[in-house]
Amino acid sequence: MIKKMIILIVMGLTLSSCQLFTEAIKDNIYRVEREREKKELSKKDGPGAIVVDEYKEGVERATQDIMKRPVNKKVQFEGATFIIPENTRINPKHGNIVDEKTGYGIFISFSINSHYTNISKIAKEIMRINGFKDTCK
Repeated sequence: MIKKMIILIVMGLTLSSCQLFTEAIKDNIYRVEREREKKELSKKDGPGAIVVDEYKEGVERATQDIMKRPVNKKVQFEGATFIIPENTRINPKHGNIVDEKTGYGIFISFSINSHYTNISKIAKEIMRINGFKDTCK
């Protein structure tokens, strides 16, 4: 009787630890996917290029150059037509603007963010040209 009771307790502990093991595997898979996504976004033509030390100066120079360009290039992205600065394109993977001259990705956020004031000027101009309204108030 005691032997059967011990076997049941051990089996219960084994089964409950399987759930913990499964959760640990899921957490590791999630962590690996997030790291892969972060790495993808930080590539030269990605929206996160500005946070990579190697690209930071180039992205800032490209941003300054893009601000001087006319916003007159029509592009299609996900079923919509946008007018963006000339000599730029939209990265089909992430939807960010890429400078065709340098290949640097520019993070465009349609919100006011004091950290990216120069970029928000580009975004405001794109919004104005495309007739977008700022609904974030």
